[in-house]
Amino acid sequence: MTEFIIFGAFLFLAVFNTGNMTTLQIQHYGIYPFVGKETFKEYIQANNKSARIPSILPAMLLLLVNIILFFTRPQFISLAEVFLFLVLNIVALISTFTWQRKLQGQMAIIGYDENKINLLLSTNWIRTIVFLLQAIIAVSITVVALKP
Repeated sequence: MTEFIIFGAFLFLAVFNTGNMTTLQIQHYGIYPFVGKETFKEYIQANNKSARIPSILPAMLLLLVNIILFFTRPQFISLAEVFLFLVLNIVALISTFTWQRKLQGQMAIIGYDENKINLLLSTNWIRTIVFLLQAIIAVSITVVALKP
């Protein structure tokens, strides 16, 4: 029973992170140019602080639950699928620390930078696609497992 709860948590977090990242990519990051150059630094500082609970925590929990799945997984999910999820989570983590976190941290210090915003928008597609793939695979596994 525990393995089903763990997979259920993983499924929830995969879908949640997909929606969250897609919203960030399409809506939130897209309006950065309209925030205003004069107040952009303060905006990014507030944004970075407020991202802890709705964005950072669920992504870290997804990675943690993914690792737990290696030890406690239902029979309908293969070890290869759990490994694939881990690879996708690591890609998202690498992308976060290579580009997104770094760029947002720099803009919190220097303020508005059109080149950094454009780089943030283009590189964040990596995380958006990774989370989307993860959710599609997790939902597909669930659908197949629930077939009579």
